[in-house]
Amino acid sequence: MQAAPAPSDEMRYTLCVGDGAARLKVAEAELTLTDEGIAYELDGRSGLRSFAKLTGVRLQAVNGGPRSPWEALAELTFSSGRPLFVHSSGPWGVDDPQRDTVFIAFVEDLHRRLVAGGSAHITFRRGIPEGRHRFLIAVALIAAVIFGGAGLLVLYIGLSGKAGFFEIVGPLIGLGGFGFWIWSSVARSAPGSYDPNHLPRDVFPE
Repeated sequence: MQAAPAPSDEMRYTLCVGDGAARLKVAEAELTLTDEGIAYELDGRSGLRSFAKLTGVRLQAVNGGPRSPWEALAELTFSSGRPLFVHSSGPWGVDDPQRDTVFIAFVEDLHRRLVAGGSAHITFRRGIPEGRHRFLIAVALIAAVIFGGAGLLVLYIGLSGKAGFFEIVGPLIGLGGFGFWIWSSVARSAPGSYDPNHLPRDVFPE
């Protein structure tokens, strides 16, 4: 009696993928993970990107705006060829809870395979690059001065009796909420490294 074929170790994930080129709409592609690498088709090109040539993985949170949930991005860099950017959002950057679940499953599966196959040659980073983060801090400090001054002005108007409590509480809450959003953007985007056995889940999509 002929033995049954061994089950395939391939897993397929449909997500939005880019190669770093600027575009308004991100292409949707099927990513196939195996123990050897990641296969996909993008802009008419297809093939297997070997894990042996993978040099870096960067996981970062993507800010969708004060009233939007956080998204996430996985950047995969190789020793040759363009990087691969895998998004948790839809083609137009819109949140999709089901797609978030697929993205998390893809990231977890990817790291399981990398750890099992040996990941000493791969750099694992979280957050945005250091230069961009320093720029973000500078912008946050400027915003803190501007909106902090606006908050003090609103508070002075209220304390001086020129406006009632209910007239100033709304602007103060709004300014405070915007300040918290800026602070959380700086904190959540902070660069660093991580252990592939312990994923930085604070940068995962909400």
